[in-house]
Amino acid sequence: MWRELTEADVVGVLNEIERAGYQAAAIAPGQDPMRDSIVMVTNHCRGYIADNSENRLAEGVTLPLRVHLSALHLIRVEFLTRLDLEVSKDRAKAGSDATRFFERVADGKVKVEQPTGAVDVSSATPGMTVVSSREQVATGGKLGGL
Repeated sequence: MWRELTEADVVGVLNEIERAGYQAAAIAPGQDPMRDSIVMVTNHCRGYIADNSENRLAEGVTLPLRVHLSALHLIRVEFLTRLDLEVSKDRAKAGSDATRFFERVADGKVKVEQPTGAVDVSSATPGMTVVSSREQVATGGKLGGL
C-alpha cells in the first residue's frame, strides 16, 4: 500500500524535547515547515525508488509502507534542521542509515511493493533508441604512433 506521510507520522518519531521545540517554534504566517519537509523528502525518496527501472511510482506524494520509517528518519532530520533545532548524533546516524537504505532500493537490493492503482508516468525513466551506429575509425590503438 502506498500513502502520503502525515504530520502525525512525523510527530510519532519525535521525542518530547523535539515536539516541544516544534510547538514553540516561531513560524511565520503562511509557512508550514512540517508539510514542506514531508513533501521535499518524500519526493527525494521517490527519486531513489524511480532510479530502479523495475519500480513504478504511485500517483501523488506517496511512498510504499516498506520505506516509511526510513523516510520519516530523513524528514525528522530535515525538519529539525529547518527549525534550527539540534540534531543529535543518533538522529543524524538514523538519517544516514535511511539514505543507505534508499541507495539499496535504487540498486534493487531492497524490493518495494509496487502500486496497485494509478501510477505516475511523468517520472518514467526516458529511454534512448540508437538509430544508426558506425564502426569507430580512430581508436587508441590506431593512433598510438602519433
